[in-house]
Amino acid sequence: MTSHRSPSRFLPTAGLGAFILCAGALAATAADWAGKAKWDGIVSAARNEGRLVVAGPTGRTWRDVLARFQKDYPDVKISVTPFAGRDFWPKVLKEREVSKHLWDVRVGGATAAAWQLSSQGGIAEVRPMLMLPEVTDEKNWHGGFQHMFLDRGKKFFPTFCIYESTFAYFNRDFIKQEEFELKEMLDPKWKGKISMAEPSEGSASITMAMLLKDTRYGKPFIRALIEEQKPVITRNERQLMDWFVSGRYPVSIGIPGSFIRLYRQRGVTLNIGEVTGLKRWSPGVCGIQVLNPRPHPNATIVFVNWLLSRKTQEMIMPLVGLNSRMQGVPMADPAHKIDFDKLDEYESGQTEEFHVQQREARDFVKALTR
Repeated sequence: MTSHRSPSRFLPTAGLGAFILCAGALAATAADWAGKAKWDGIVSAARNEGRLVVAGPTGRTWRDVLARFQKDYPDVKISVTPFAGRDFWPKVLKEREVSKHLWDVRVGGATAAAWQLSSQGGIAEVRPMLMLPEVTDEKNWHGGFQHMFLDRGKKFFPTFCIYESTFAYFNRDFIKQEEFELKEMLDPKWKGKISMAEPSEGSASITMAMLLKDTRYGKPFIRALIEEQKPVITRNERQLMDWFVSGRYPVSIGIPGSFIRLYRQRGVTLNIGEVTGLKRWSPGVCGIQVLNPRPHPNATIVFVNWLLSRKTQEMIMPLVGLNSRMQGVPMADPAHKIDFDKLDEYESGQTEEFHVQQREARDFVKALTR
Protein backbone atom coordinates (compact mmCIF):
# COMPACT_ATOMS: atom_id res chain seq x y z
CA MET A 1 0.00 0.00 0.00
CA THR A 2 1.29 3.45 -0.86
CA SER A 3 2.01 5.66 2.12
CA HIS A 4 0.30 9.07 2.28
CA ARG A 5 2.22 10.39 5.24
CA SER A 6 3.12 14.08 5.24
CA PRO A 7 6.31 14.79 3.28
CA SER A 8 7.59 16.89 6.16
CA ARG A 9 8.17 13.68 8.16
CA PHE A 10 10.85 12.69 5.65
CA LEU A 11 12.73 16.01 5.76
CA PRO A 12 16.00 16.00 7.75
CA THR A 13 15.88 18.29 10.76
CA ALA A 14 18.32 20.83 9.22
CA GLY A 15 16.40 20.82 5.97
CA LEU A 16 13.13 21.37 7.79
CA GLY A 17 14.62 24.35 9.57
CA ALA A 18 15.80 25.82 6.27
CA PHE A 19 12.36 25.22 4.78
CA ILE A 20 10.68 27.06 7.66
CA LEU A 21 13.14 29.96 7.42
CA CYS A 22 12.61 30.21 3.68
CA ALA A 23 8.84 30.18 4.11
CA GLY A 24 9.16 32.85 6.77
CA ALA A 25 11.30 35.01 4.46
CA LEU A 26 8.76 34.67 1.67
CA ALA A 27 5.97 35.61 4.05
CA ALA A 28 7.95 38.67 5.19
CA THR A 29 8.57 39.67 1.59
CA ALA A 30 4.86 39.37 0.83
CA ALA A 31 4.05 41.46 3.89
CA ASP A 32 6.64 44.09 2.92
CA TRP A 33 5.08 44.31 -0.53
CA ALA A 34 1.51 44.57 0.67
CA GLY A 35 1.18 47.66 -1.51
CA LYS A 36 1.80 45.83 -4.77
CA ALA A 37 -1.81 46.14 -5.88
CA LYS A 38 -1.65 49.90 -5.33
CA TRP A 39 1.64 50.03 -7.22
CA ASP A 40 0.16 48.10 -10.15
CA GLY A 41 -2.70 50.60 -10.22
CA ILE A 42 -0.28 53.53 -10.36
CA VAL A 43 1.71 51.88 -13.17
CA SER A 44 -1.53 51.36 -15.09
CA ALA A 45 -2.51 55.00 -14.56
CA ALA A 46 0.98 56.07 -15.69
CA ARG A 47 0.50 54.14 -18.92
CA ASN A 48 -2.78 55.96 -19.45
CA GLU A 49 -1.03 59.31 -18.93
CA GLY A 50 1.50 58.17 -21.51
CA ARG A 51 4.04 60.91 -20.91
CA LEU A 52 6.66 62.17 -18.47
CA VAL A 53 8.51 65.50 -18.70
CA VAL A 54 11.89 65.57 -16.94
CA ALA A 55 14.52 68.27 -16.55
CA GLY A 56 17.87 66.53 -16.19
CA PRO A 57 21.46 67.53 -15.49
CA THR A 58 23.57 68.94 -18.28
CA GLY A 59 25.39 66.53 -20.54
CA ARG A 60 24.37 63.83 -23.00
CA THR A 61 25.19 60.99 -20.61
CA TRP A 62 22.59 62.02 -18.06
CA ARG A 63 20.01 62.61 -20.75
CA ASP A 64 20.59 59.13 -22.15
CA VAL A 65 20.56 57.25 -18.83
CA LEU A 66 17.36 58.92 -17.64
CA ALA A 67 15.73 58.21 -21.00
CA ARG A 68 16.26 54.49 -20.37
CA PHE A 69 13.17 54.66 -18.18
CA GLN A 70 11.17 54.18 -21.35
CA LYS A 71 12.80 50.80 -21.98
CA ASP A 72 11.29 49.52 -18.74
CA TYR A 73 8.01 51.38 -19.21
CA PRO A 74 7.57 51.64 -23.02
CA ASP A 75 4.01 52.97 -22.77
CA VAL A 76 5.27 56.13 -21.02
CA LYS A 77 7.03 58.45 -23.45
CA ILE A 78 9.72 60.31 -21.52
CA SER A 79 11.15 63.67 -22.53
CA VAL A 80 14.47 64.61 -20.87
CA THR A 81 15.80 68.14 -21.33
CA PRO A 82 19.28 68.94 -19.94
CA PHE A 83 19.36 72.09 -17.82
CA ALA A 84 21.77 73.78 -15.47
CA GLY A 85 19.90 74.57 -12.25
CA ARG A 86 20.60 78.29 -12.59
CA ASP A 87 18.71 78.24 -15.92
CA PHE A 88 15.92 75.81 -15.08
CA TRP A 89 14.47 77.21 -11.86
CA PRO A 90 14.16 80.85 -13.01
CA LYS A 91 12.39 79.47 -16.11
CA VAL A 92 9.94 77.52 -13.94
CA LEU A 93 9.27 80.52 -11.71
CA LYS A 94 8.42 82.65 -14.75
CA GLU A 95 6.19 79.93 -16.21
CA ARG A 96 4.26 79.70 -12.98
CA GLU A 97 3.60 83.42 -12.99
CA VAL A 98 1.32 82.72 -15.96
CA SER A 99 -0.06 79.44 -14.51
CA LYS A 100 1.98 77.12 -16.74
CA HIS A 101 2.85 73.78 -15.14
CA LEU A 102 4.91 72.01 -17.79
CA TRP A 103 7.38 69.87 -15.82
CA ASP A 104 7.03 66.74 -13.73
CA VAL A 105 10.45 66.14 -12.20
CA ARG A 106 13.81 67.81 -11.93
CA VAL A 107 16.89 65.61 -11.45
CA GLY A 108 19.65 67.91 -10.25
CA GLY A 109 21.04 69.89 -7.35
CA ALA A 110 18.97 71.85 -4.87
CA THR A 111 19.70 75.49 -5.67
CA ALA A 112 18.48 78.68 -4.00
CA ALA A 113 15.65 79.03 -6.52
CA ALA A 114 14.51 75.47 -5.79
CA TRP A 115 14.27 76.27 -2.09
CA GLN A 116 12.38 79.46 -2.97
CA LEU A 117 9.84 77.47 -4.98
CA SER A 118 9.55 74.96 -2.15
CA SER A 119 8.66 77.73 0.30
CA GLN A 120 5.83 78.67 -2.08
CA GLY A 121 4.43 75.13 -2.16
CA GLY A 122 5.83 74.42 -5.62
CA ILE A 123 7.74 71.25 -4.61
CA ALA A 124 5.79 68.08 -3.75
CA GLU A 125 6.51 65.63 -0.96
CA VAL A 126 8.50 62.73 -2.38
CA ARG A 127 8.57 60.56 0.73
CA PRO A 128 4.97 59.28 0.26
CA MET A 129 5.80 58.41 -3.37
CA LEU A 130 8.43 55.84 -2.36
CA MET A 131 6.77 52.45 -2.78
CA LEU A 132 9.12 49.70 -3.95
CA PRO A 133 10.33 47.68 -0.92
CA GLU A 134 14.02 48.09 -1.85
CA VAL A 135 13.48 51.86 -2.01
CA THR A 136 11.49 52.25 1.21
CA ASP A 137 13.91 50.14 3.30
CA GLU A 138 16.11 52.71 5.03
CA LYS A 139 18.80 50.09 5.68
CA ASN A 140 19.47 50.09 1.95
CA TRP A 141 20.66 53.71 2.04
CA HIS A 142 23.84 55.08 3.60
CA GLY A 143 22.67 57.30 6.44
CA GLY A 144 19.03 56.28 5.98
CA PHE A 145 16.31 58.76 5.07
CA GLN A 146 17.59 61.10 7.78
CA HIS A 147 20.67 61.76 5.69
CA MET A 148 19.20 61.05 2.27
CA PHE A 149 16.82 64.05 2.34
CA LEU A 150 18.21 67.59 2.28
CA ASP A 151 15.17 69.35 3.78
CA ARG A 152 14.56 69.61 7.52
CA GLY A 153 11.34 67.60 7.37
CA LYS A 154 13.00 64.79 5.36
CA LYS A 155 10.13 64.67 2.85
CA PHE A 156 10.81 66.87 -0.17
CA PHE A 157 14.42 66.75 -1.41
CA PRO A 158 15.83 63.20 -1.64
CA THR A 159 19.29 62.49 -3.05
CA PHE A 160 20.82 59.31 -4.42
CA CYS A 161 24.57 60.09 -4.68
CA ILE A 162 27.17 61.26 -2.21
CA TYR A 163 30.83 62.07 -2.71
CA GLU A 164 33.60 64.37 -1.50
CA SER A 165 33.27 67.50 -3.60
CA THR A 166 35.98 69.64 -5.17
CA PHE A 167 36.11 73.43 -4.76
CA ALA A 168 38.02 74.15 -7.97
CA TYR A 169 40.37 72.54 -10.48
CA PHE A 170 43.76 73.48 -11.91
CA ASN A 171 45.32 72.26 -15.15
CA ARG A 172 48.66 70.62 -14.40
CA ASP A 173 49.74 70.93 -18.02
CA PHE A 174 50.01 74.69 -17.43
CA ILE A 175 50.53 74.85 -13.67
CA LYS A 176 53.50 72.69 -12.82
CA GLN A 177 52.79 71.79 -9.20
CA GLU A 178 51.38 68.82 -7.38
CA GLU A 179 49.25 70.66 -4.85
CA PHE A 180 47.20 73.83 -4.95
CA GLU A 181 45.80 75.27 -1.71
CA LEU A 182 42.64 77.36 -1.76
CA LYS A 183 44.34 80.37 -0.17
CA GLU A 184 46.87 80.29 -3.00
CA MET A 185 44.15 81.47 -5.39
CA LEU A 186 44.69 85.00 -4.07
CA ASP A 187 48.32 85.03 -5.23
CA PRO A 188 48.67 87.93 -7.73
CA LYS A 189 50.27 85.57 -10.27
CA TRP A 190 46.84 83.97 -10.86
CA LYS A 191 45.16 87.28 -11.68
CA GLY A 192 43.44 86.94 -15.05
CA LYS A 193 43.95 83.17 -15.10
CA ILE A 194 40.83 82.08 -13.22
CA SER A 195 37.43 81.31 -14.72
CA MET A 196 34.19 80.74 -12.83
CA ALA A 197 30.70 79.48 -13.57
CA GLU A 198 27.95 82.04 -13.00
CA PRO A 199 27.93 82.33 -9.17
CA SER A 200 24.29 83.30 -8.72
CA GLU A 201 23.15 79.67 -9.06
CA GLY A 202 24.49 76.13 -9.25
CA SER A 203 27.70 74.73 -7.83
CA ALA A 204 29.60 78.04 -7.97
CA SER A 205 26.89 79.63 -5.81
CA ILE A 206 27.21 76.83 -3.27
CA THR A 207 30.99 77.22 -3.30
CA MET A 208 30.68 80.94 -2.53
CA ALA A 209 28.28 80.17 0.32
CA MET A 210 30.71 77.69 1.84
CA LEU A 211 33.52 80.25 1.64
CA LEU A 212 31.25 82.78 3.30
CA LYS A 213 30.43 80.45 6.19
CA ASP A 214 33.98 79.23 6.78
CA THR A 215 35.71 81.59 9.26
CA ARG A 216 39.09 80.91 7.58
CA TYR A 217 37.84 82.68 4.44
CA GLY A 218 34.58 84.66 4.70
CA LYS A 219 33.76 87.91 2.92
CA PRO A 220 37.37 89.20 2.78
CA PHE A 221 38.45 86.15 0.78
CA ILE A 222 35.48 86.35 -1.60
CA ARG A 223 35.98 90.09 -2.11
CA ALA A 224 39.68 89.62 -2.88
CA LEU A 225 38.92 86.74 -5.23
CA ILE A 226 36.34 88.71 -7.21
CA GLU A 227 37.76 92.23 -7.14
CA GLU A 228 41.50 91.57 -7.23
CA GLN A 229 41.83 88.31 -9.17
CA LYS A 230 39.03 89.28 -11.58
CA PRO A 231 37.89 85.78 -12.62
CA VAL A 232 36.16 85.56 -15.98
CA ILE A 233 32.55 84.50 -15.37
CA THR A 234 30.44 82.59 -17.87
CA ARG A 235 27.06 80.86 -17.93
CA ASN A 236 28.31 78.54 -20.71
CA GLU A 237 29.71 75.40 -19.06
CA ARG A 238 31.19 74.09 -22.30
CA GLN A 239 33.08 77.35 -22.75
CA LEU A 240 34.28 77.04 -19.15
CA MET A 241 35.65 73.60 -19.93
CA ASP A 242 37.22 74.65 -23.24
CA TRP A 243 39.00 77.54 -21.57
CA PHE A 244 40.32 75.20 -18.91
CA VAL A 245 41.55 72.52 -21.33
CA SER A 246 43.23 75.04 -23.61
CA GLY A 247 45.03 76.67 -20.68
CA ARG A 248 43.54 80.08 -21.35
CA TYR A 249 42.20 79.95 -17.80
CA PRO A 250 44.06 77.07 -16.09
CA VAL A 251 42.24 77.54 -12.76
CA SER A 252 38.47 77.07 -12.82
CA ILE A 253 35.61 77.17 -10.32
CA GLY A 254 32.37 75.34 -11.09
CA ILE A 255 33.29 72.93 -13.89
CA PRO A 256 30.65 70.16 -13.85
CA GLY A 257 32.05 66.70 -13.27
CA SER A 258 29.89 65.48 -16.14
CA PHE A 259 31.91 67.61 -18.57
CA ILE A 260 35.20 66.21 -17.30
CA ARG A 261 33.92 62.68 -17.87
CA LEU A 262 32.50 63.60 -21.28
CA TYR A 263 35.80 65.07 -22.51
CA ARG A 264 37.71 62.03 -21.31
CA GLN A 265 35.26 59.74 -23.05
CA ARG A 266 35.96 61.67 -26.24
CA GLY A 267 39.67 60.95 -25.85
CA VAL A 268 40.79 64.33 -24.50
CA THR A 269 43.79 63.90 -22.19
CA LEU A 270 43.17 65.83 -18.98
CA ASN A 271 45.86 66.37 -16.37
CA ILE A 272 43.68 67.80 -13.63
CA GLY A 273 44.57 68.77 -10.09
CA GLU A 274 42.07 69.61 -7.35
CA VAL A 275 42.23 72.78 -5.29
CA THR A 276 42.14 71.78 -1.61
CA GLY A 277 41.01 73.61 1.50
CA LEU A 278 37.31 72.89 1.91
CA LYS A 279 36.11 69.48 3.05
CA ARG A 280 32.59 69.02 1.82
CA TRP A 281 30.19 66.30 0.77
CA SER A 282 27.83 66.75 -2.09
CA PRO A 283 24.96 64.92 -3.77
CA GLY A 284 25.98 66.81 -6.90
CA VAL A 285 23.26 66.63 -9.53
CA CYS A 286 21.78 63.49 -7.94
CA GLY A 287 18.83 65.21 -6.33
CA ILE A 288 15.13 64.72 -7.04
CA GLN A 289 12.63 67.56 -6.97
CA VAL A 290 9.04 66.79 -7.94
CA LEU A 291 7.05 69.78 -9.15
CA ASN A 292 3.71 70.61 -7.55
CA PRO A 293 1.39 70.60 -9.42
CA ARG A 294 2.62 68.54 -12.39
CA PRO A 295 1.02 67.22 -15.58
CA HIS A 296 1.73 63.49 -15.10
CA PRO A 297 1.50 62.59 -11.39
CA ASN A 298 1.37 58.80 -11.73
CA ALA A 299 4.21 58.58 -14.26
CA THR A 300 6.22 60.72 -11.83
CA ILE A 301 5.76 58.20 -9.01
CA VAL A 302 6.83 55.33 -11.26
CA PHE A 303 9.89 57.28 -12.42
CA VAL A 304 11.02 58.19 -8.89
CA ASN A 305 10.85 54.56 -7.77
CA TRP A 306 12.57 53.39 -10.97
CA LEU A 307 15.38 55.90 -10.47
CA LEU A 308 15.96 54.82 -6.86
CA SER A 309 15.77 51.07 -7.57
CA ARG A 310 18.92 48.96 -7.26
CA LYS A 311 18.84 47.98 -10.92
CA THR A 312 18.82 51.61 -12.03
CA GLN A 313 21.43 52.71 -9.50
CA GLU A 314 23.77 49.96 -10.67
CA MET A 315 23.16 50.99 -14.28
CA ILE A 316 23.65 54.73 -13.82
CA MET A 317 26.65 55.05 -11.51
CA PRO A 318 29.39 53.59 -13.76
CA LEU A 319 28.15 55.78 -16.61
CA VAL A 320 28.12 59.06 -14.70
CA GLY A 321 31.13 58.19 -12.53
CA LEU A 322 29.52 58.89 -9.14
CA ASN A 323 28.97 56.97 -5.91
CA SER A 324 25.45 55.85 -5.06
CA ARG A 325 23.92 56.24 -1.63
CA MET A 326 22.45 52.75 -1.98
CA GLN A 327 24.25 50.14 0.07
CA GLY A 328 26.03 47.53 -2.04
CA VAL A 329 26.15 49.48 -5.31
CA PRO A 330 29.81 49.43 -6.46
CA MET A 331 31.60 52.77 -6.15
CA ALA A 332 32.33 54.40 -9.48
CA ASP A 333 34.63 57.07 -7.98
CA PRO A 334 36.65 55.61 -5.08
CA ALA A 335 38.92 58.69 -5.01
CA HIS A 336 36.00 60.76 -3.67
CA LYS A 337 34.55 58.20 -1.27
CA ILE A 338 32.88 59.56 1.86
CA ASP A 339 33.85 58.13 5.23
CA PHE A 340 30.42 57.82 6.84
CA ASP A 341 32.00 57.38 10.27
CA LYS A 342 33.40 60.91 9.96
CA LEU A 343 30.54 62.60 8.17
CA ASP A 344 30.39 65.37 10.80
CA GLU A 345 33.75 66.59 9.52
CA TYR A 346 32.21 67.42 6.15
CA GLU A 347 30.06 70.39 5.21
CA SER A 348 27.35 70.35 2.58
CA GLY A 349 26.07 73.32 0.64
CA GLN A 350 22.75 71.92 -0.54
CA THR A 351 20.88 71.31 2.71
CA GLU A 352 17.98 73.48 3.81
CA GLU A 353 20.00 74.67 6.80
CA PHE A 354 22.60 76.04 4.39
CA HIS A 355 20.05 77.90 2.29
CA VAL A 356 20.38 81.14 4.30
CA GLN A 357 24.15 81.26 3.71
CA GLN A 358 23.64 80.53 0.02
CA ARG A 359 21.22 83.43 -0.37
CA GLU A 360 23.53 85.79 1.52
CA ALA A 361 26.52 84.71 -0.58
CA ARG A 362 24.55 85.14 -3.81
CA ASP A 363 23.61 88.71 -2.91
CA PHE A 364 27.16 89.53 -1.79
CA VAL A 365 28.76 88.19 -4.99
CA LYS A 366 26.10 89.89 -7.15
CA ALA A 367 27.01 93.23 -5.58
CA LEU A 368 30.70 92.60 -6.29
CA THR A 369 30.17 91.64 -9.93
CA ARG A 370 27.88 94.52 -10.99
